[in-house]
This record gives sequence, C-alpha cells and structure tokens, in this order.
Amino acid sequence: MAGFGRTAGVVIVGGGHAGGRTAERLRHGGFVGPIDVVGIERELPYERPPLSKSVLTAAEIPANAYLLPPARWNEFDVRFHLGAEATSIDRQAKAVMLADGSGLPYRKLVLATGLSPRRIESLEPLADRVAYLRSFQDALGLRDRILPGSSVVLVGAGLIGLEVAASAVKRGATVTVLEAADRPLSRLLPPYMSRWLADVHRQAGVKILCDRQVVASEPSGGKALLRLNDGTRVKADLVIVGIGGTPNDQLARDAGLNVDNGIVVNEFGQTSDPDIFAAGDVASHENRLFGKRWRLESWKNAEDQGGIVAAQICGSPAPYDEVPWFWTDQYDLNIQVAGIPGDREPAYERGRPGDRTYLAYFTDGERLVGAIGIACGRDIRIARETIKTGGQLYPAELAAKGFTAFGAAQPERLAL
Repeated sequence: MAGFGRTAGVVIVGGGHAGGRTAERLRHGGFVGPIDVVGIERELPYERPPLSKSVLTAAEIPANAYLLPPARWNEFDVRFHLGAEATSIDRQAKAVMLADGSGLPYRKLVLATGLSPRRIESLEPLADRVAYLRSFQDALGLRDRILPGSSVVLVGAGLIGLEVAASAVKRGATVTVLEAADRPLSRLLPPYMSRWLADVHRQAGVKILCDRQVVASEPSGGKALLRLNDGTRVKADLVIVGIGGTPNDQLARDAGLNVDNGIVVNEFGQTSDPDIFAAGDVASHENRLFGKRWRLESWKNAEDQGGIVAAQICGSPAPYDEVPWFWTDQYDLNIQVAGIPGDREPAYERGRPGDRTYLAYFTDGERLVGAIGIACGRDIRIARETIKTGGQLYPAELAAKGFTAFGAAQPERLAL
C-alpha cells in the first residue's frame, strides 16, 4: 500500500499549533527519524490568536502568522501532507490510513486533531448567513463580510466572541452579543471582572444580552431573523457563532483509545496506548500542579503539550505541570489570566478595573492560585512562577507594593 515503503518514524495527525510545535521540538530534542504531519488544512502550522484580531482589523490583510518559515521546515526535514484526512488508525500494524487510500507507518503517533466549532441547530435555516471562526480562511471570509454599517450578532460571550465583537466595532459594524450564561466569560473571569468587561463593550456601542439563547431563526428581507428564548427578535446581516468547540476525538475513539471529553492522556501526553500521544485542544490531560484532569483550549496549552510529548518521545520525559495562562486583546486592553481564579473574589488587588493597570491575586489560604492583570504582563509572568512553585503571599509585603485587601479601601468597589 502506498506510503508503507517509508521507514516508520513519528506521524503527527493535525497540522495546527500543537502538531507543528511537536514536530519542531522533536528535532530540537534530537529525534532523527522521519516526521510526517497530516493536516486537513492546506496551510503550514500557524498561530491562531491573530484570527479574531489583526486579521480582521488591519488596514491591509496581514500575512499568515506561521509557526516557522517554510524553509525552516525543509531544514528540519518534516514531511507535510496538507489537505489530507486521516481516516483510521491500525494499532496492530502501527499505521495511519488516509482518505486517499494511502497509509503512513509509525513508531510513535501523535494526535493533535484540535476542535470542531460547536454548532447551533436552531440556526440551520440561515445557511450561509451563519459563520464560524476557526481557520485563517474563516477570518478572511469574515473580514469581507463585517463591513461599515453592517449588523452583526455574536452568539457566545467567550474569548472569541468578545474579541470578534471588539474587532467588528473597529470595522464600523453594529454589534449584538448573545450569551446563554448570566455574564460574559463566566468560565474564566470572576463576576466583578465580567461585569466590568461587559460595561467596556457597552460603552463601545456593543449590545450584550445575557441569559439569552436562539430558539428559532429564519431568513427575512435579506437578513437573519433570530427569535430568542425571552421572545426578543433580533435581525442581523451576519451571525457569528463562538461557543467553543467539540474535541476531534473520533479517530481515537474508533481505535479503542480511552476518550472522555477529549483523548485521555497522562502527565506525559500518553494515551491508553503507550505508542500514541495526544496534545493541544483535543487532549484531556492530568495536571499534577493542580491535581485535576481538564481539557484546555488555549495557545499556551498547545505550546506546552507539544513540547511535553516531544520530550517523552525523545527519551527526556518531563511531566506536564504548567500553570494555565490565557490572554485577550479587546479594544486597547490587554487582559491576562494565570492559574484558576474561579468565581471567588480576589484576596488582594492593586488599583481597580478601568485603571491604566490593574492586578488582582486570588488565594487558597495564603497560597497564590490565580491572578488577573490588565496591562501588566510582567506581573502575570511572575505570578505564574509563584503559582507553579506553591509560593505564598505576605500581606505586609503586598501593602508595601500598593496592594489592598479586596474592597477594603473602596467600599463601593463590591457593587461593580
């Protein structure tokens, strides 16, 4: 069968950030065998964060933000199969079968298959008036459709939804955001920060409707007509859905690997088959630092897990114990979150949301477990290291650095 004459090495299914970073780190780690990357897109691995921001708002269409220049991949002798789909895994023969009938043998297999955008059944009647943002081509399509004076509805007030909302405002569109939860970014930010960020968007002209879901839709006069669960009707030229994604774990499921909201891996990225690994958005992984299993959809997670998997394959195992880190750029704001603040109030804060810079620390006892910062990237980097090492906070030291207990100096602060 085509492809089986090639010496078995590492096959990576998924040509996104996690897959590309795994391939690069394999070479840096000394792996000298063949590396094959199977990618459903016809693009070399690239960064996705610009898709909701600069790709939409830049005066000229920016170049794709590739992880590495094409010439570097040639130097690394990584073989890409772009526009190709892996259809099955033969664990006994140790081969990945492709849709064109060919196969790739492997010694080690890495599944970095990412996510598919969650879809909303009630929007199906709108057909091409509904869009999703997952790829560079998706972003280029949105850029052509979000025009000055157009009306845009964002379904989902998560990171992608709010970033696209800010970008659409910058492009001159009228924007409405629908959120099923009672506040934006409810899984990432504590309530007081959610309320503040919602106000930032409202002041920019965005209409945010929480506790709202689309129950029916239809084309109407060249627009999309949405009927919401409270009876409200909303019209728009374009509906963009950003409600997260479902892990692309069917390959693993069909191969008999352990799957539970993603492909289950240990702290080294190994699946229930020791010769098969998973990394990135699709991996449900153990984090020793926090003592829990989770699946994270973030740039940092894809970056870190690619390195963890490559290290294990290269014989230099390093357990995954990284601190979760998220960031978002909305309007002129850079907001970063480290660790797991959860729904709790911060123990200490310096400034308040709306100041030029703001930093909040979240604790479990005196141990730092989370931090949120606005325009203070260095502080967040330090917080990540403190969380990772189990560092404590000392009130006297914090007071000397301008921190106060949450709400202590500003009683009205709690009403934000």
